[in-house]
Amino acid sequence: MTPADVQALLGTFYRAALLDDLLGPVFRTAGMRLETHLPRIGAFWEMTLLGSGTYTGSPLALHRQAAAASGLGETHFARWLLLWEGTVRSMFVGPTASRAVTEAERMAVGMLRDLRRHPAKAGEATGLRELRIAASEPADAP
Repeated sequence: MTPADVQALLGTFYRAALLDDLLGPVFRTAGMRLETHLPRIGAFWEMTLLGSGTYTGSPLALHRQAAAASGLGETHFARWLLLWEGTVRSMFVGPTASRAVTEAERMAVGMLRDLRRHPAKAGEATGLRELRIAASEPADAP
């Protein structure tokens, strides 16, 4: 898997997630903008899967705010994992693809644990501002 592969995977996954009946509303409520999110999450996954990338940030704080705004919880993470694994497996095979699935499972468990211990309050400053989406932008817009 290359950095370009990671970007292709993320683009495919997030386009599907935004259209998903369960996940789409969470992303829209959280104000995710793909043009902002994809480069950042790409850097995260490149660091996680390829040992490269320049990711900096606080994904736990962002997910706390998303949970406060949208009710993000266990059902959402389960769907996210199902969609993530399906997307990964449809595009890639091999050890890096397997690691992408394993790492996603590990992260989902960790984030859920964190959300249970440290729920955010609506409006709490977390950096979510960077991911805001215009209300008029279609759900499937990148």
